[in-house]
Amino acid sequence: MKKFLKLPHRVCESTCYINGLEDIFMWKGAEYMPFMLSVIGGMGEFSYFRFKLATPPDMVYFGANPKYLLNDLGKIIGFKQEIIENRVFKNTFPKIKEFINDGKPVVAGALDMYYLNYYPSIYHRQHIPIHYVLLVGYDDEACQVFLHDCSFPGFQVVSYEEFEKSLNVNTPGMSRKNTFRVFLLPDNAQSELDAAKKGFYYRSQKMLKPSARVLGIPAMRKLSKEIFNWEDESSFNHLITYATIPPHLPKKFDNSDGMRQWKSKVLRELGNKYGIDAWRKTADMFDESGKLIIELCKAASKRDKDLMSGLLLKIADIEESAYMVLAEEGSK
Repeated sequence: MKKFLKLPHRVCESTCYINGLEDIFMWKGAEYMPFMLSVIGGMGEFSYFRFKLATPPDMVYFGANPKYLLNDLGKIIGFKQEIIENRVFKNTFPKIKEFINDGKPVVAGALDMYYLNYYPSIYHRQHIPIHYVLLVGYDDEACQVFLHDCSFPGFQVVSYEEFEKSLNVNTPGMSRKNTFRVFLLPDNAQSELDAAKKGFYYRSQKMLKPSARVLGIPAMRKLSKEIFNWEDESSFNHLITYATIPPHLPKKFDNSDGMRQWKSKVLRELGNKYGIDAWRKTADMFDESGKLIIELCKAASKRDKDLMSGLLLKIADIEESAYMVLAEEGSK
């Protein structure tokens, strides 16, 4: 049997966790500005975890775990998701095909890019088990799946054998093996403006008044004190890696701004589009904090704890002010 769903597709690199959902929204007639769903879902924020027995023991993230990002977006723009995970592939794959037969594209992942033939620099060279794709079809005779990938136009083709291997990956804290999602969208999706207003207010509350001190502005200030206790070299490298787009240990730090370039771009473009001064103002503030995060990464590469501590406090002050502006605008 063979089935193929023809969906619109947006190329937007480094947004694999959300790209499939964006395609589905466009398919249903709702389109949001590039990077907007990433930003209101939690990318470009801050969390700091410390576990003595972990590797590394100190972990800083400037992004959001995809499963929590999608949960937040569900609350903001009102969709539901069905998640199937941790089953054997021979039981999972028929279910995927069943959804596609019913006209429901499937987001699969996390999966290992080592098995994706259309990434020649990675294919059978490097294991990167953090990728997501949108499955839009399959062909039993050719033993192939058809999928959308955030980095490429059109659709890509992967054999059943390598798709099975790519999906059989357990990424602790992010995804269990053979995980896929199907989304149930509301009949009338929120407008871009309404979703942005609700999203920016939601994010401001998460950063200003988080449920735990390991998140948001309190976590930045907490780290500014605890950075002097850092001893493990890998903790410094972890901070740099997850402040960089895409996550890696860079030689240059141009893209190591903690995704603040995404945040400022979305806020500025939406502010200009809808005439909202508060969003334009906070865009400038996140530009400023992004530059400081680049300096933070440079200081981390030199293990300069004094400089890192001071920069973290400056970043916290700027972003606290920015989120207070967003909170005030969102409460109107």
